[in-house]
Amino acid sequence: MSFDLILSDIHLKVGEKNLSHRREFTEFLLSWKTNPPRRIFCLGDIFDFWFEYKHVIFSGYFEVLNAFYELNRSGVELFFIGGNHDFWAGKSLEQIGFQILESGTIIDFDGCKTLLIHGDGLNKKDRGYRLFKILARNPFLIFAFRLIHPDWAMGIAQWMSRGSRKLQENKGAHHHREVEAIKAYAIEKLTEGICDAVIAGHCHKPECSLIQVNNRLCWCINSGDWLENKTYVKWDGKKFYLCRKEEGK
Repeated sequence: MSFDLILSDIHLKVGEKNLSHRREFTEFLLSWKTNPPRRIFCLGDIFDFWFEYKHVIFSGYFEVLNAFYELNRSGVELFFIGGNHDFWAGKSLEQIGFQILESGTIIDFDGCKTLLIHGDGLNKKDRGYRLFKILARNPFLIFAFRLIHPDWAMGIAQWMSRGSRKLQENKGAHHHREVEAIKAYAIEKLTEGICDAVIAGHCHKPECSLIQVNNRLCWCINSGDWLENKTYVKWDGKKFYLCRKEEGK
Protein backbone atom coordinates (compact mmCIF):
# COMPACT_ATOMS: atom_id res chain seq x y z
CA MET A 1 0.00 0.00 0.00
CA SER A 2 1.39 3.40 -0.96
CA PHE A 3 1.76 6.05 1.73
CA ASP A 4 3.06 9.59 2.14
CA LEU A 5 5.08 11.37 4.84
CA ILE A 6 4.69 15.01 5.87
CA LEU A 7 7.17 16.70 8.20
CA SER A 8 8.46 20.12 9.19
CA ASP A 9 10.54 22.08 11.69
CA ILE A 10 13.55 19.79 11.90
CA HIS A 11 15.77 22.88 12.33
CA LEU A 12 18.97 21.23 11.16
CA LYS A 13 22.06 23.22 12.11
CA VAL A 14 25.65 23.00 10.92
CA GLY A 15 28.64 22.48 13.26
CA GLU A 16 30.02 19.64 15.34
CA LYS A 17 27.77 20.25 18.35
CA ASN A 18 24.71 19.69 16.15
CA LEU A 19 26.09 16.58 14.44
CA SER A 20 24.02 14.10 16.47
CA HIS A 21 20.77 15.89 15.55
CA ARG A 22 21.67 15.83 11.83
CA ARG A 23 22.69 12.18 11.96
CA GLU A 24 19.53 11.17 13.82
CA PHE A 25 17.37 12.75 11.13
CA THR A 26 19.55 11.32 8.34
CA GLU A 27 19.15 7.84 9.81
CA PHE A 28 15.40 8.38 10.02
CA LEU A 29 15.28 9.24 6.30
CA LEU A 30 17.44 6.30 5.27
CA SER A 31 15.33 3.92 7.37
CA TRP A 32 12.59 4.31 4.76
CA LYS A 33 14.72 2.94 1.92
CA THR A 34 13.50 -0.62 2.52
CA ASN A 35 9.85 0.45 2.46
CA PRO A 36 9.85 3.82 0.70
CA PRO A 37 6.90 6.21 0.80
CA ARG A 38 5.32 7.42 -2.40
CA ARG A 39 5.97 11.07 -1.50
CA ILE A 40 7.65 13.15 1.21
CA PHE A 41 6.38 16.67 1.85
CA CYS A 42 8.63 19.05 3.79
CA LEU A 43 6.64 21.98 5.16
CA GLY A 44 9.49 24.33 6.02
CA ASP A 45 12.23 24.92 8.59
CA ILE A 46 13.90 21.67 7.66
CA PHE A 47 17.07 23.73 7.91
CA ASP A 48 17.67 26.31 10.61
CA PHE A 49 19.20 28.40 7.82
CA TRP A 50 19.22 27.92 4.08
CA PHE A 51 20.30 30.28 1.36
CA GLU A 52 20.81 29.72 -2.35
CA TYR A 53 24.27 30.54 -3.70
CA LYS A 54 25.06 29.94 -7.35
CA HIS A 55 28.00 27.59 -6.79
CA VAL A 56 27.87 26.76 -3.05
CA ILE A 57 25.81 24.41 -0.89
CA PHE A 58 26.49 24.42 2.86
CA SER A 59 28.73 21.40 3.53
CA GLY A 60 27.23 20.74 6.96
CA TYR A 61 24.03 19.55 5.31
CA PHE A 62 25.74 17.10 2.95
CA GLU A 63 24.65 13.84 4.63
CA VAL A 64 21.01 14.94 4.96
CA LEU A 65 20.86 16.18 1.38
CA ASN A 66 22.41 12.94 0.18
CA ALA A 67 19.78 10.92 2.09
CA PHE A 68 17.00 12.89 0.38
CA TYR A 69 18.79 12.37 -2.95
CA GLU A 70 19.01 8.60 -2.43
CA LEU A 71 15.30 8.41 -1.60
CA ASN A 72 14.48 10.40 -4.72
CA ARG A 73 16.68 8.10 -6.83
CA SER A 74 14.74 5.14 -5.43
CA GLY A 75 11.48 6.65 -6.70
CA VAL A 76 10.27 8.84 -3.80
CA GLU A 77 8.84 12.17 -4.91
CA LEU A 78 10.11 15.08 -2.80
CA PHE A 79 8.25 18.36 -2.20
CA PHE A 80 9.42 21.43 -0.29
CA ILE A 81 7.57 24.46 1.06
CA GLY A 82 9.86 27.09 2.57
CA GLY A 83 9.48 28.13 6.19
CA ASN A 84 10.66 31.24 7.95
CA HIS A 85 14.19 29.77 8.22
CA ASP A 86 14.58 28.30 4.73
CA PHE A 87 12.27 30.24 2.41
CA TRP A 88 15.16 30.91 -0.01
CA ALA A 89 14.94 27.33 -1.25
CA GLY A 90 15.44 27.02 -5.00
CA LYS A 91 17.63 25.40 -7.65
CA SER A 92 20.06 23.71 -5.27
CA LEU A 93 17.26 21.70 -3.67
CA GLU A 94 15.74 21.05 -7.08
CA GLN A 95 19.02 19.38 -8.07
CA ILE A 96 18.59 17.05 -5.08
CA GLY A 97 15.16 16.10 -6.43
CA PHE A 98 12.80 18.45 -4.63
CA GLN A 99 9.86 20.13 -6.28
CA ILE A 100 9.44 23.57 -4.71
CA LEU A 101 5.84 24.44 -3.86
CA GLU A 102 4.23 27.68 -2.75
CA SER A 103 2.74 27.75 0.73
CA GLY A 104 -0.99 27.24 0.26
CA THR A 105 -0.68 24.60 -2.45
CA ILE A 106 -3.49 22.03 -2.49
CA ILE A 107 -2.37 18.43 -2.98
CA ASP A 108 -4.58 15.43 -3.66
CA PHE A 109 -4.08 12.66 -1.08
CA ASP A 110 -6.07 9.88 -2.72
CA GLY A 111 -9.19 12.05 -2.97
CA CYS A 112 -8.55 14.11 0.16
CA LYS A 113 -7.83 17.68 -0.99
CA THR A 114 -5.17 18.92 1.40
CA LEU A 115 -3.90 22.48 1.83
CA LEU A 116 -0.21 22.54 2.79
CA ILE A 117 1.34 25.57 4.52
CA HIS A 118 4.25 26.36 6.81
CA GLY A 119 2.19 28.78 8.90
CA ASP A 120 4.47 31.76 9.43
CA GLY A 121 3.11 35.29 9.04
CA LEU A 122 -0.48 34.38 9.92
CA ASN A 123 -0.29 36.08 13.29
CA LYS A 124 -1.38 39.60 12.33
CA LYS A 125 -0.13 41.05 15.61
CA ASP A 126 3.45 40.08 14.77
CA ARG A 127 3.98 43.13 12.55
CA GLY A 128 7.75 42.97 12.85
CA TYR A 129 7.99 39.51 11.32
CA ARG A 130 5.38 40.24 8.65
CA LEU A 131 7.49 43.23 7.54
CA PHE A 132 10.65 41.12 7.61
CA LYS A 133 8.94 38.49 5.48
CA ILE A 134 8.23 41.07 2.78
CA LEU A 135 11.72 42.59 2.88
CA ALA A 136 13.55 39.26 2.92
CA ARG A 137 11.90 38.29 -0.36
CA ASN A 138 12.95 41.52 -2.09
CA PRO A 139 15.10 40.60 -5.14
CA PHE A 140 17.60 43.42 -4.49
CA LEU A 141 18.14 42.38 -0.87
CA ILE A 142 18.55 38.75 -1.92
CA PHE A 143 21.18 39.83 -4.47
CA ALA A 144 22.97 41.92 -1.81
CA PHE A 145 22.97 39.07 0.73
CA ARG A 146 24.44 36.73 -1.88
CA LEU A 147 27.53 38.96 -1.94
CA ILE A 148 28.28 37.96 1.67
CA HIS A 149 30.73 35.08 2.04
CA PRO A 150 28.82 31.83 2.88
CA ASP A 151 30.74 31.35 6.14
CA TRP A 152 29.79 34.84 7.29
CA ALA A 153 26.20 34.37 6.14
CA MET A 154 25.88 31.18 8.20
CA GLY A 155 27.42 32.93 11.21
CA ILE A 156 24.94 35.80 10.95
CA ALA A 157 22.06 33.33 10.59
CA GLN A 158 23.14 31.33 13.66
CA TRP A 159 23.41 34.49 15.75
CA MET A 160 19.94 35.62 14.67
CA SER A 161 18.48 32.17 15.30
CA ARG A 162 19.84 32.06 18.86
CA GLY A 163 18.47 35.51 19.59
CA SER A 164 15.07 34.68 18.13
CA ARG A 165 14.83 31.46 20.13
CA LYS A 166 15.68 33.18 23.41
CA LEU A 167 13.01 35.78 22.74
CA GLN A 168 10.39 33.12 22.03
CA GLU A 169 11.27 31.20 25.20
CA ASN A 170 10.16 34.25 27.18
CA LYS A 171 7.01 34.89 25.19
CA GLY A 172 4.48 32.18 25.92
CA ALA A 173 1.64 34.47 24.87
CA HIS A 174 3.32 35.01 21.50
CA HIS A 175 3.52 31.25 20.92
CA HIS A 176 -0.13 30.86 21.85
CA ARG A 177 -1.07 33.52 19.29
CA GLU A 178 0.92 31.67 16.61
CA VAL A 179 -0.96 28.44 17.39
CA GLU A 180 -4.33 30.19 17.37
CA ALA A 181 -3.57 32.09 14.14
CA ILE A 182 -2.72 28.87 12.31
CA LYS A 183 -5.81 27.11 13.67
CA ALA A 184 -8.06 30.04 12.67
CA TYR A 185 -6.58 30.08 9.16
CA ALA A 186 -7.16 26.34 8.80
CA ILE A 187 -10.80 26.60 9.91
CA GLU A 188 -11.32 29.53 7.54
CA LYS A 189 -10.06 27.53 4.55
CA LEU A 190 -12.02 24.44 5.54
CA THR A 191 -15.17 26.56 5.93
CA GLU A 192 -14.64 27.97 2.44
CA GLY A 193 -14.80 24.38 1.20
CA ILE A 194 -11.63 24.59 -0.89
CA CYS A 195 -10.07 21.60 0.89
CA ASP A 196 -10.77 18.65 3.15
CA ALA A 197 -7.63 18.98 5.27
CA VAL A 198 -5.08 21.60 6.28
CA ILE A 199 -1.57 20.61 7.35
CA ALA A 200 0.81 23.19 8.83
CA GLY A 201 4.06 23.40 10.77
CA HIS A 202 5.79 26.40 12.34
CA CYS A 203 4.27 26.48 15.84
CA HIS A 204 5.89 23.19 16.98
CA LYS A 205 2.62 21.94 18.46
CA PRO A 206 1.73 18.51 17.05
CA GLU A 207 -1.95 17.90 16.36
CA CYS A 208 -4.00 15.58 14.20
CA SER A 209 -7.71 16.23 14.66
CA LEU A 210 -10.94 15.57 12.84
CA ILE A 211 -13.28 18.53 13.23
CA GLN A 212 -16.83 19.22 12.09
CA VAL A 213 -17.04 22.05 9.53
CA ASN A 214 -20.33 22.74 7.71
CA ASN A 215 -21.51 19.18 8.37
CA ARG A 216 -18.25 17.79 7.00
CA LEU A 217 -15.52 15.96 8.88
CA CYS A 218 -12.24 17.71 8.06
CA TRP A 219 -8.65 17.27 9.13
CA CYS A 220 -6.81 19.97 11.08
CA ILE A 221 -3.17 18.93 11.43
CA ASN A 222 0.15 20.29 12.62
CA SER A 223 3.20 18.13 11.99
CA GLY A 224 4.97 19.33 15.14
CA ASP A 225 8.77 19.49 15.25
CA TRP A 226 11.99 17.57 15.85
CA LEU A 227 13.52 19.78 18.52
CA GLU A 228 11.26 18.40 21.25
CA ASN A 229 8.50 16.16 19.87
CA LYS A 230 10.13 14.35 16.92
CA THR A 231 6.76 14.06 15.20
CA TYR A 232 5.69 13.68 11.59
CA VAL A 233 2.47 12.89 9.75
CA LYS A 234 1.73 9.76 7.74
CA TRP A 235 -1.04 9.29 5.16
CA ASP A 236 -1.84 5.61 4.63
CA GLY A 237 -4.19 6.07 1.67
CA LYS A 238 -7.28 6.59 3.84
CA LYS A 239 -6.32 8.50 6.99
CA PHE A 240 -3.69 10.84 8.42
CA TYR A 241 -1.77 9.73 11.50
CA LEU A 242 0.51 11.71 13.82
CA CYS A 243 3.60 9.59 14.42
CA ARG A 244 6.56 9.91 16.75
CA LYS A 245 10.00 8.86 15.68
CA GLU A 246 10.61 6.65 18.73
CA GLU A 247 7.33 4.81 18.15
CA GLY A 248 8.57 3.45 14.85
CA LYS A 249 6.67 3.35 11.59
